[in-house]
Amino acid sequence: MLNYTIGIQESLNKIFAGVLVGAIERNNPNFQAIISVAKLNRNRFIANFPSNIFQDEFAIFYEIIVKLNAKVFTINELQSIIDNNRELILDSPYVNISNLISTQNGTQSTDDEKIEAIKANMTEIFIELSNRFVGEDEFDSSCAIFIDWFKKQYMLHISQSMSRIMSDQGYEEKKPGKRVKKYFGFDDCKRYYNENMKLLSELSQTDRVRAFVIDSEWLEQDMQDDNIEDADALMTIGIPEIDSVEGELRRGNMLGILGPPKGGKTRFTSYLVSRALSYGLNVCVWTLEGTKEEWLAMQVAAMIRRDQNLSFNSNDILMRKYNNNKQDREIVVAAKLKLATDPKIGTLSFISSTAYVEDFLDILEAHYENENPFDVIVIDQLIDILSKTGRGKVERISQAYQELKIFISTRMKRAALAIIPAQLKQDVVDFLRKNPDETLDVTAGGESAETIRTPDIVLGLYSGKEE
Repeated sequence: MLNYTIGIQESLNKIFAGVLVGAIERNNPNFQAIISVAKLNRNRFIANFPSNIFQDEFAIFYEIIVKLNAKVFTINELQSIIDNNRELILDSPYVNISNLISTQNGTQSTDDEKIEAIKANMTEIFIELSNRFVGEDEFDSSCAIFIDWFKKQYMLHISQSMSRIMSDQGYEEKKPGKRVKKYFGFDDCKRYYNENMKLLSELSQTDRVRAFVIDSEWLEQDMQDDNIEDADALMTIGIPEIDSVEGELRRGNMLGILGPPKGGKTRFTSYLVSRALSYGLNVCVWTLEGTKEEWLAMQVAAMIRRDQNLSFNSNDILMRKYNNNKQDREIVVAAKLKLATDPKIGTLSFISSTAYVEDFLDILEAHYENENPFDVIVIDQLIDILSKTGRGKVERISQAYQELKIFISTRMKRAALAIIPAQLKQDVVDFLRKNPDETLDVTAGGESAETIRTPDIVLGLYSGKEE
């Protein structure tokens, strides 16, 4: 166990105050600011800390946020999670229960008493941190300070442990799952060093290494992960006939949505955006066609439909015709308020500018770092991308698709899902309608073959807008 100094403890408090909101009080003067910043910080938190390097209460909070994927949880839910995982907590190498062994009158504490003490302490911390406002700059600085401190302390711990491994007694280290691993001798010393250096490499932004070997240790971890939600699976499309074939949409996936002009591509993509936001996922939309106001109107209409089962025309919302009716105005304003402030709804952001193939990924990266660490990126439409150096249409589209796929799957701190609507040539649509049983080289249907080849999943829409 590493000993936190007062300054490092303060950094820890800021880090977790930046992501915990479940016990925030409604009368908190910073209520909206705390909610908004936490929605932005969650992805930064997971990207900065790919492994659990925390101790005690913070280690448990980490497991809840990352492993259970519980973005927002209440005090009652926190206590239920502790109760349901009591054996894992009591035996965790991350949790020091030595100060809970004896009661105030000197008798041995029972497991129930230890769990109750942990619940009481975590509830107190949860309330305090949920009501504390930490700005984005403070959060990022605290992460950097803690990581720098941890790397130095952990390297010192590694060197001391290696000395013990090379001694006559060897070294025993507690592992998850009630295991104790004994290290002894030169070979074990090298093995111990390599195992722990992987953790330090994960914390390096410039030299982050992720390597996986399918061996007995992988199998043991995989068996433990069977009861943990798949962190890379984001959502299904929500249409059973499609989901039964394609399954879940995952981080690193590119979903292509092809259809004729005015064939419902944007409307269908807007539906997926609404679905993603309802799961608490952050979404960025780059509007190369249309406007952010049109997208917002569609999202407000979707929110009203989902929550109140009422049909509002997005064009009427766009034109603010709801102002003519007091009840309609209240409904629309309530939906906008929920979209902006509900901690369980993901953050929606927009990029409104021309996209150039030479630097569009730099713009996406800057938006992720400074505005909204998105789980889902929508570019409507990537085939409209331009070039500053005079590249032809097919060349720039092909390059944009290929580079975006690499960016979302490997270059980002945390992989994202890309949803890319694109126009399908009308003559191809007409041919498919007239000859539904014919085999067709569908790569001929897009502005570039990469609109078909690059995405992991391609959906074709052959309906009209009214349909």
